[in-house]
Amino acid sequence: MNVTDWNAIADAYSEMDDPQGRAVLGFIREKLTTLQPKRLLDYGGGDGKFAVLCAENLPLEEIVTYDPAPRMTSLARSLCANFKQIRVTDAIQEIESGIFDVVTFNAVWMCLTSREACLKTLSEIARLLRSNGRLVASVTHPCFRTCKFSNYFTDFNNRDYFNDGTLFNVTIYDGKRELHIADTHWSLTAMSSQLNESGFVIENLYELPRSTSGSSQPDASLWLVIFARKL
Repeated sequence: MNVTDWNAIADAYSEMDDPQGRAVLGFIREKLTTLQPKRLLDYGGGDGKFAVLCAENLPLEEIVTYDPAPRMTSLARSLCANFKQIRVTDAIQEIESGIFDVVTFNAVWMCLTSREACLKTLSEIARLLRSNGRLVASVTHPCFRTCKFSNYFTDFNNRDYFNDGTLFNVTIYDGKRELHIADTHWSLTAMSSQLNESGFVIENLYELPRSTSGSSQPDASLWLVIFARKL
């Protein structure tokens, strides 16, 4: 199975109508009102939509959005051009250490295909956060990968739950188009361990349930949001 080429699918991904994706970003934006950060880094921020959501709704002095995929960075520069508090970068290593109150990490963990890559990325985030700064990470819930959601399903098999680093296929659809990506599975134990090794302590976990009102679908959660504090 090939890993996802985010340059190749950047435009298609950006154009997808993803109500559940919007819901988790809106949930995180609401939680940020409590943390009241002044400086925010959106790590793996893609096309910049979350940076714009924060700029429009939060009194932030600076928002930096970073993505390693050049096409995603190009889309972000275009989308964020009219927001003076947003800076788009493709050079994370050039950012000064210890300057951010919060780093958001939305739907990125599943893109990291090795434990070493996870630890390297989380350690880099820790470098960029101030003392007691927060990491807010959203991941597709590892315990519900076999459930089919309104616009999302996978071929993950639960027998691989403890086989960390297992690749699986994801299909996202919005009624007009389908998008196929490959994600990497990390169990709750693996993510907790990686955070601990990178200098974080978990403060809160939030499971976002899907609406099952009036349907025969069982309760399930597509998104898990992790709040962790830098030690």
